[in-house]
Amino acid sequence: MQKVGFIGLGLMGEPMAANVARAGFPLTVYNRSIEKVKSLVELGAKPAASPKEVAELSDVVVTMLSDMTAVQAILEGEDGLLSGAAEGMTLIDMSTVSPDQSRATAAYLKQNGVSMLDAPVYGSTGPARDGTLGIMVGGDRELFEAQRELLGTMGKNIFYMGEQGSGATVKLCFNLMVAGQVISLAEAMILAGKAGLDLQQVGEVITSSGINSNLIERKVANIVADDYAPAFPLKHMHKDLGLMVNAAIDLDASLPTTAVTHQLYTAARASGYADEDFAAVFKILAAMAGLDKS
Repeated sequence: MQKVGFIGLGLMGEPMAANVARAGFPLTVYNRSIEKVKSLVELGAKPAASPKEVAELSDVVVTMLSDMTAVQAILEGEDGLLSGAAEGMTLIDMSTVSPDQSRATAAYLKQNGVSMLDAPVYGSTGPARDGTLGIMVGGDRELFEAQRELLGTMGKNIFYMGEQGSGATVKLCFNLMVAGQVISLAEAMILAGKAGLDLQQVGEVITSSGINSNLIERKVANIVADDYAPAFPLKHMHKDLGLMVNAAIDLDASLPTTAVTHQLYTAARASGYADEDFAAVFKILAAMAGLDKS
């Protein structure tokens, strides 16, 4: 089996890497916080002191990081990934970044003898634990086929979307709909709350209907319980919405609703909700409406 490296052991990365280890791949892991590494070491993974060491011990390296700034930070420098990468190594970047960022990074890596796939995911922490994420892949088709088995340890629905950056584009399309659904739910609950209705009962109506989904059901529960423990932090949705707006400008696509949604998430982040679940955008709408949930 090919030797795998994994960098970025956050809410999503840690359970994803654990599934790679359980599948029997020789695994080397790196994370800035050493605490995140311990559970993977118990599964047989080797901890690395730097991204360079990960590259030295790996045929393919998976990155699951917050944004392109974080990806670039692990690539560069004396202890960076590229300083330890052998000719022919593959990078699978599963972070959510812009299509342009993905293409530029792939071109840069190619100059250094490293191939790349962009492979962002859909699904939250539960599917990450279960190995049932959706994975949308862009890049060379043969390279994708060569990595299908590895991707299959982390995801159930795996899609080859086309050339480099295609996976990143589809991920932005996907998250656009996710953000839109949660904003519409939040506004519906604001309207109900201002009318004096019981939000739990309204939530039961919504989740019993044809518009229910796994996402809606989970976010209804967040809003009703006023519990925003992060399955997907608001700061990450805010970042993704910014990528959507910028991609739309580049493509001459008008996304007016998404642009307004981005502004609402900007306000939510500025109000201190960055590390809460992205459904906490409800709090901003509640404040705008003068709705006191207490």
